[in-house]
Amino acid sequence: MTEATSTSAPAMLPVLGVQNRTDWLIDNAETYARLLQALRGARRSIRIAQLAFDFDCLAYASGAAFDALPRDVVIAETLIARATAGGPGIQILLNASWLLNTARSLRRAFARRGIASERIQVRGFNRFPHFMHAKLVLVDSHEAFLLGSPFVNSYWDDARHAPIDARRPLRELGGRPLHDVSSHLRGPVVRDLEAMFASVWSSAGAGRASTPARRPRAIRSCAAPSTPGTRIVCDAPDGVLPELAAGSTMMLRELLDAIASARSFIYVEHQYLTSRPIVAALAAALRREPALEIIIVLNQNPDLTAYRGWQNERLAEHRLLLHPRVGVFALWSVDEHPEHAGVARINQLFIHSKVIVIDDRWAAVGTSNLDGVSMGDYGEDFAGSLCRRIFRGVRNVEVNVVMDAGDDDMNEIRVLRERLWLEHVGAPAHASGGGLLAAWFAAARENVRMLAGGDDGSDATPARRMIGHLLPYSERAEPREQLADLGIRVNPHELVLCYNPGWIEVHAAVHWIRNIF
Repeated sequence: MTEATSTSAPAMLPVLGVQNRTDWLIDNAETYARLLQALRGARRSIRIAQLAFDFDCLAYASGAAFDALPRDVVIAETLIARATAGGPGIQILLNASWLLNTARSLRRAFARRGIASERIQVRGFNRFPHFMHAKLVLVDSHEAFLLGSPFVNSYWDDARHAPIDARRPLRELGGRPLHDVSSHLRGPVVRDLEAMFASVWSSAGAGRASTPARRPRAIRSCAAPSTPGTRIVCDAPDGVLPELAAGSTMMLRELLDAIASARSFIYVEHQYLTSRPIVAALAAALRREPALEIIIVLNQNPDLTAYRGWQNERLAEHRLLLHPRVGVFALWSVDEHPEHAGVARINQLFIHSKVIVIDDRWAAVGTSNLDGVSMGDYGEDFAGSLCRRIFRGVRNVEVNVVMDAGDDDMNEIRVLRERLWLEHVGAPAHASGGGLLAAWFAAARENVRMLAGGDDGSDATPARRMIGHLLPYSERAEPREQLADLGIRVNPHELVLCYNPGWIEVHAAVHWIRNIF
């Protein structure tokens, strides 16, 4: 039996220490360039776990990161080339429930190309109502990629985040620019990821029927490990990862302990913020630490439409939108209209990343959203008792990398934060006399001023441009209303809004099932 077909799981042990190396990959053009290089160099094994994998998913050549690639690359074609050349054994693990199943179509596509099933094995994870949300690529048991996005074309983008790009189909996100964060890992932590993959692969191969959802156990009050280092934190439905006790909610525990330790600042950049325990912990941290600042970057129009209302309710319940030491922001992208001189285009920038940085001493990046289904109990997101009962205990398979830095080991965390802030703010956001948050507020106000134009007789610039991508967060339902809330008027002669969904799409998006993850 080759290494790629083995289903034995190595012991899953905590791995801490300086032997681990983490490179942050910001936006998927950079991520795919690094990933394709690793796939082409694989010698023994390629293991992929994904939410979804479309056979035609492209990694577009874009910028210096792709200098080594001759053309745009279909990810599946790279795997076919490796398989037909007698290269490494390949395993692909995908969701295979009646709500989301790209395993069947991918398996058939490989078969049509004459690829034997033992060369590229595609296995389906079917534990409805639970889903596999982990996005992971392992190469030769030597390096690992924790990916932010599924292998779906709508999720590709580069650092420019052009408001309109034909390489981003409208299907999932309405063609919006997309921001995401992945990580490239080497060192002992790869063993943990190998163990996780082997366990989920084995669970999927057991052919288990759907199991009743169970209420997670209460979170214990004991602290998370404080030893400095890098570690992998996994969550899964009961029975998928034998190393985890039934009902464990490991990432929620890590987050709550880290937030409780915050002293200077908490930076949250996430697709959603609907988890009641997380929002309550942020509010408690503000009460505990009089100097603490919190910076939050969120989607105003999440792809799962119910989340917009839930998110706004959580923020309002704890008065985070009004708190003087909290800044809540959204990301937008602006460029010159290619066909109309003097006209600018603006679009929401969809945030798909899952990043938290605390005091430059703790960071988490991975697949866990700040919602109930990632934190261990989807039912907790609902207000109504019926829905709370129906979705009680529904949860995903998740994987995250967590860094807990020592006094002399903060560089990797600081690099992550500074790279993200440079992209969002347009300049390094160093603390001013008013603290880190003051720099963010100033950058957002300046962008509002530049986008507002000079129609009202003010001295605002008519250029309709932005520095970075930062604007204040608005609770309004539609993008046009959100801009109007800031005093930014949209009209076809000066500023064209590229994404402005109507009532139905805002409140009941057509693709909500696939977009939920």
